[in-house]
Order: sequence, then structure tokens, then C-alpha cells
Amino acid sequence: MKNTLTNILLVLLSISVLAMIGTIFYHFFDTDYQTETAVPSSAELSVTMQGVYVRDETILSYNGQGCISYNVPDGGKVCRNGAVADIYGNNAAIKQNQQIEALEKELEVLKKISNTGVLEMAQPASLSNQVSQYYNQIVYYRDLGNLDSMKQAEEDFRAALGSYQIVINQGTTNYTEQISMIEDQIASLKLQKQNPIDTILSPNSAYFASYADGYEEKLSIANISSITKQDLESVTNDESLKSSTIIGKTIASYGWYMLGVIDNTNIDFKVGDRVTIYLSTSSASTRATITELRPCDSENEVMLVLYSENMASDFVQHRTERVRIVKDVKGEYNNIKKGEYNGIKVPRMAIRFRDIPEDTTNVLTGEVTTALVNYRGVYILDGEEISFRKLDVIYEGDNYVLSAVNKESDYLQLYDSIIVEGIDASGGAD
Repeated sequence: MKNTLTNILLVLLSISVLAMIGTIFYHFFDTDYQTETAVPSSAELSVTMQGVYVRDETILSYNGQGCISYNVPDGGKVCRNGAVADIYGNNAAIKQNQQIEALEKELEVLKKISNTGVLEMAQPASLSNQVSQYYNQIVYYRDLGNLDSMKQAEEDFRAALGSYQIVINQGTTNYTEQISMIEDQIASLKLQKQNPIDTILSPNSAYFASYADGYEEKLSIANISSITKQDLESVTNDESLKSSTIIGKTIASYGWYMLGVIDNTNIDFKVGDRVTIYLSTSSASTRATITELRPCDSENEVMLVLYSENMASDFVQHRTERVRIVKDVKGEYNNIKKGEYNGIKVPRMAIRFRDIPEDTTNVLTGEVTTALVNYRGVYILDGEEISFRKLDVIYEGDNYVLSAVNKESDYLQLYDSIIVEGIDASGGAD
């Protein structure tokens, strides 16, 4: 009897061991799940288009006699009745004024360096840091193409470097002689200075551009309702309106429009939506509002009409340019950056649907009813366990979706192992 019991136990133990080995081999060879880790990601609802500016512009002209000396750079702001340009009898008078201006700036820098307080207050280490800082600014603004800021950084660099030389040389370096020479040069040039024969004033507070392109009347705010897709496609940045009497134009410093044709299938822009316009020609951006979505010939194309009151010099440099339009988004879980969705990236091929029973309580009677609710979600692999996790989709891309970060445990969590292949719609192996 004892031997029989022992044999039975040995047989059962052998069966258990074989079953365990079989299970291991089954999972190793027959269950071929491919997984991806649920990682944080972001996306934006954006579209790129060729934008055309529509603004209130006024052409400035003169009689064509003499040479023009501009007082305002392209994109610069001018006040009402402010001097846009002076007209001189010849180029020599303009060059003389430019020479005086350059010498006055040089004199200003040297006087700043030679300030008696420099030796008493400045520290070599601090000045050395300033020299490095201004040098880096010169490189930075050069790469951006911002010449005005680069020029200011260059002046600050020279002032800091000159002050540093005075401090480390304990005052033995000075610029007294140079200052005296420059003052004499300025005085001499001013004695020969010619007065302008005419001055062109701006009729209103505005931004200035030293060119006219021929679109000033056609692409005006008054004509915005009649502008067609074909009109936009024909617009170029060619400054084609040439005339010996044109000084340039002023651009009203209040509201302006931008028009462009887009495919609105995936973005679903709506009138009243707030967007951000990003220029491709600079780092500038501005907020705008969609005021109209005008149908075009093609089924999915619309003319996007944007309105903005934020005028800056970057937005008056061209008539048309490539821009990126980003739709502002709002949400409980993705309010990190304007125009950006933030969530968990989920491959579209991993998405499955599952009916999940949910209880509903009648607030009047207290009766509890159970119904199946169909949820979109994914299956995850937790060790050897397969579980279904719901998705809270906030953004849909071509090959993926973003699911909001939801604290509830039955939703997908960051760093879960999403099964992308090897599982069917019911959660079983393919």
C-alpha cells in the first residue's frame, strides 16, 4: 500500500513538472506579442500655408527732385506727422550726415568708457563676463539676421571691452586724445552741413516700408471680401511698383489680415478659433482670430481669413510668406503650452474596442442598472497578465493617437507595455 501511494505521488509530481515546462515553452514559442512602451508625447493642430497680408497702406510720394535720406528703417514705427525721410540736393549731403552720425556714436562710446566712475566701481571679472555676453549676442543676432540688434550688441561689446582695458591697466589707458579729435571732426562737418530741401511726414501713426509693390489698393481691408484664391496665388514679393516719385508707404499700426488657402479636413478650424501665426522668415509669432472660412473650388480647400491687432516690424517686411498656423487647444490634461496637446502616444494599430459592464444609479429611485459600454482602448502586458486599458483620446494623428494622462487605474498609464501585435479584438492571441 505504501509503495502504491508513493508511485501515485511520483506520477502526480511528474505530471505537474511536465505541465509547468509545457506552459513555459508555450509562452516562449507560441505567444509572440510585440509591445511598445507608453511614453509621453505632444502634438499640435497646425497647418502650413502661403499667407498673404491684407492691410491698410498709404503710398508716400514727392516731386522726384533730389536724393532721399530715410529716417526710419523698413519695419520701423513712425508717429503721426513724424519725419519719414529728408530730401537733399545731392548724395554728398547725405553721406556727410551719415559721417556725422557715425562719429557721434563713436564719441558716445568713448565717453562712456572714459567715465571716471569706471575705475572706482567696475570689477575686472564682471567686465570680462560682459565682454563674453555681448560677443555671444553679436553672434546670436547675426544668425537671426537681426542687424539692428546686432549693431547695438556690437556697441555694447566695444564699451565693455574698452572699460575692461582701462581697469586692468589701472588708468594708464585713456581715450582723451581720440575724444578731442572726434569732437573737432564733428564740429568741422557741422559747419558744412546742408539743410534738407524737403521733409516727408507720415499722415498717421504707422509702420514704414521703403517700397511699394502695386498691391496696396487691391489687397486692402476694404476689398477683402472680393479677394479670390486666384488672386492669392498670383501675389509675389516682387517690389514691382517702381517710380521716381515714390518714397515708400505707411502701414496702419492697428488691425491687419492674413489670407491663405488650406486643406481643412484634419484640422477642422472654425470661425472664432484663436490661433498663433509663426513666420518662416524669422522667430516672430503673433496671436490671431479666424474671422472667415471661405469655400474654394476644391471640396476640402477653404480660404482661411485671420485677423490680428499685434503689429510688429517682422510682419511688414513682405507681402506674402510661408507661415505655420497653430490652433489653440484647451483641456483638463493638456494645458501646458498654447496650441499643443500633451499625452501618451499610442500606435493606431494597437487600438481595440471592448464592451465593459457599468453600473448606473437612478438618482430619483436609487435603482441600479447594469449596461455594456463600448470603450476604445489597448491591451497591455503586465508580466504574463494581459489587461485591457481605456483610452482618453485628445488628439488623432495619421498613425497614432494621444491619450490624456488619466489617474484612474483602468486607463492607460505612462510606461505601460502596449501590445501592438499578437492579440485579437477580444484579447486573445492572433
